[in-house]
Amino acid sequence: MTILITGGTGLLGMHLSRMLRDKGYRVIHLSRKENLQAEFPAYRWDLDTDFIAPEALHEADHIVHLAGAPVVGKRWTKKQKQLIMDSRVNTLKLLAHQLKTLNIHVKSFVSTSATGYYGNTGDALITEQSPPGNKGFLTETCIKWEAAADEVAALGIRTLKLRVGIVLSVVGGALPKMLMSFKVNTGSWFGTGEHYYAWIHIDDAAKMFVKAIEDASMQGIYNVTAPNPVTNKVFIQTLNRALDKTSLLLPTPAPVIRLAMGEMADTVLHGSRVMPENMQATGFEFQFPDLEMAVRDLVKRKV
Repeated sequence: MTILITGGTGLLGMHLSRMLRDKGYRVIHLSRKENLQAEFPAYRWDLDTDFIAPEALHEADHIVHLAGAPVVGKRWTKKQKQLIMDSRVNTLKLLAHQLKTLNIHVKSFVSTSATGYYGNTGDALITEQSPPGNKGFLTETCIKWEAAADEVAALGIRTLKLRVGIVLSVVGGALPKMLMSFKVNTGSWFGTGEHYYAWIHIDDAAKMFVKAIEDASMQGIYNVTAPNPVTNKVFIQTLNRALDKTSLLLPTPAPVIRLAMGEMADTVLHGSRVMPENMQATGFEFQFPDLEMAVRDLVKRKV
């Protein structure tokens, strides 16, 4: 079986690629630059010219769509927000168009979405049946992102939308930034710290994508989160314990964060208490359901 992954060189994409390879799959990537000699052969695609190397699609048995410009990093200018949106929505539309044009019917199409779909929901328990948030750029992006995936489903292809939470790894993503201050024995939660973080160990996240590929009974929406979301304040306190630290823990006021980050501050000041109800119903077994256990493992193994 050949698995074609977009965004395969990203944090989750590379972890998933190696996990799939270890399970005996052949893994190929789509990239802006062709490199068939890479660890995972990369075939070219170009959103600007609506091009995807047809051989990549012909070879694929399953497609995993992870591509998307980073949400956190550059300030959310109008131009940057459009890039974030287009890199998710338009790439998905291009894939759907090319699959239809080439009359290719892969066994599954696994599209990423994000828990930002639900918006900022306080302490309410959120499941896949919960409605989208009523405002905010992240919610708007996720709604359009998922609508684009429906164009693949309309081709009769088994399509899944995986709403991914905060993927924890010490080699990339949000966690290394959170851990930096602990090196000088300080830590900080954001604002009141009462908003929830829906987190997931990178191993469990990758295994959920593998299950989505392998379990032909799965389709539709799945939250890729651990079953024990915690508030931002508890998250920081748990990091302190997991690192065996006695750090000074203090809040960073929301106005300070807004001043520094602008609208992008929503990514750290908002959250949802998201539960992986549909994934649990499949019988998926979490290796790391507990945050402290997850962080200790990541730090020990450096993954």
